[in-house]
Amino acid sequence: MPRNTKKPPRDVSHLSGKPLAETLEPSPVLKSSTEEWATSCDLTEHGLPFTLEVIQDMALFLLANPNMTSSHLYRADILYDSAGTLRTPQQQEQSFAQTGNSISETTATAEEQVEPTVARDVPGFTLTRTVVRRLVPRNPNLDRTMDQTCHFYEASASVSRDSTEHAGTEDLRQQRSLVIYNPHVASKEDMPFYHPLLRSLAFLYDFNPNNTTTTTTTTTNNNPPDQTSTPGPGTIQNPNKDNVIPQHLVQNTYTRLKLKYASDLCQRWVESTEPSKHVFEDLSITAFLIELWRSMYGVVPEDEKPKPNTDTDTQDHTHTPTRPQFPGFIDIACGNGVLVYILLMEGYSGWGFDARRRKTWSIFPPSVQSHLKEEIYIPQPFAETIDLPSSPADRAKELGVASHYGLFPKDTFIISNHADELTVWTPLLATLLCPESQSPFIAIPCCSHALSGKRFRYPPPSQGKGGKGIKQQGYTEEERGIGGGDGGGENNQPQPKEGDLKSLRKEKQEAQTDAGFYKSMYGSLTAKTMSVARELGYGVERTLLRIPSTRNMAVIGGRVRTTRAWKDGAEGADVEVGEREEDGEVLRERVLDLVRRECAREGGVDAAAKTDRYKEDR
Repeated sequence: MPRNTKKPPRDVSHLSGKPLAETLEPSPVLKSSTEEWATSCDLTEHGLPFTLEVIQDMALFLLANPNMTSSHLYRADILYDSAGTLRTPQQQEQSFAQTGNSISETTATAEEQVEPTVARDVPGFTLTRTVVRRLVPRNPNLDRTMDQTCHFYEASASVSRDSTEHAGTEDLRQQRSLVIYNPHVASKEDMPFYHPLLRSLAFLYDFNPNNTTTTTTTTTNNNPPDQTSTPGPGTIQNPNKDNVIPQHLVQNTYTRLKLKYASDLCQRWVESTEPSKHVFEDLSITAFLIELWRSMYGVVPEDEKPKPNTDTDTQDHTHTPTRPQFPGFIDIACGNGVLVYILLMEGYSGWGFDARRRKTWSIFPPSVQSHLKEEIYIPQPFAETIDLPSSPADRAKELGVASHYGLFPKDTFIISNHADELTVWTPLLATLLCPESQSPFIAIPCCSHALSGKRFRYPPPSQGKGGKGIKQQGYTEEERGIGGGDGGGENNQPQPKEGDLKSLRKEKQEAQTDAGFYKSMYGSLTAKTMSVARELGYGVERTLLRIPSTRNMAVIGGRVRTTRAWKDGAEGADVEVGEREEDGEVLRERVLDLVRRECAREGGVDAAAKTDRYKEDR
């Protein structure tokens, strides 16, 4: 069978085969007596099947996301947009503050005023938009930030017809889109590594609605671009990232944590697994949690806390309203303990537990090791049906490991990071902790399990009318596994034919959409966790985390309610849409009903509790 290869991004038969420097020629579009703009036939691409609108949308998307084309860049912060649609970091923080967060109150600072470069007068073109962005590198110790002004131009011109098909109709017009990028540097020595040594760079896209072939050209001022293309369908979909915390806040914190902890953790790694993946993944999650808690509780990491003032004469004794403090965290199934270690070192109180001690725990300071427990969690509904000794010591002797029933302090923030068997239990555990005041949580799903601990593939949730969108209330009774059968096994979903690359490619493309995502085992597990949380009255949010893992979806419960409670400084904060306050006993009974329903497929709660799966190492 011939090996499948990707189609080259360009038709190489159109290339000259010469070094680029030998093919440069003056640009016919950007002519100036004071500037030397050059282009090349090798910088021109013909026959592109995209309308002008698609190219313009893509240009704007890449403007804010340069990391899509350069591995050296993190992102671009928009400092100014004459159209007002691309938001600056400060505008992002203000919008989050208006929806219940306190980010702008604690971290927002006024953007320094950066003036755009003067726009060139391009004959035949009209300036339509100006954007100033700041390119932010991944490694600030190696590369520096750079500001850049982007000027957008448009033009149109009559084009000759190539057939008699349109006779008697109005003249068709060629549409042209030009973007010129100007770095804010005074000399080539100031140019960062990730940007080419060019004073300016331009892209021109020509769209001829009466032609079946089109062209793209690149031109530079010490090399600009020209581009042209043909009509054709095109769709751009953006992932649902950064809908809980603004991107730049998490990335800035991640950069700080990486510089502070990554090298030391990787050098001292004692597990057999690859250190870089686990270390950087946990650093990314920690950065997200730090900014999440900043917005929810107003707490800041240790480095940002004000130093105690020993001069009593200058202390400010002004009364400030009493607000709820950070209640502490618990990392269930904490694994290698890196997340707990970094959070403790950053000044957040909490601890973690797992079914077995990991080698990595030994490299942490004693003060951190004392917050990592080798224990198993026995859910209260299971504990009430099985005959276990009431004494913790006697239970540990019988089970071979210490155990607990999830009785943590009220309002403890629950972290469920790739907790496998405990993923769907997360909102249940958070509710049982104190039904009168449900704890907030974050669950990052991984492998799919039923409440009993057995591996289980949840069926996809129902869609709305016409198959558009996922039902917000979750599953039907049939999908919940009630009424016989096992509700779907690990491999009961239809699979593409062996070796059918076309089917595999189609399945991968569908997975990028919401409907396709929820058809996957991982997507169905995520949907099930959200469904359980909603059934218990949580306001639920789903967001993609910027972590080096394909298991990068996070389900967050109770964020808005907790945030408002902190901001109001009162117990009875307003309830977010989708959340409801109920009597604790009523809510506890709802938890038990849900557990009984979910365990029905396995013979009931008693049978599920006796599978002993909760004793096994995850």
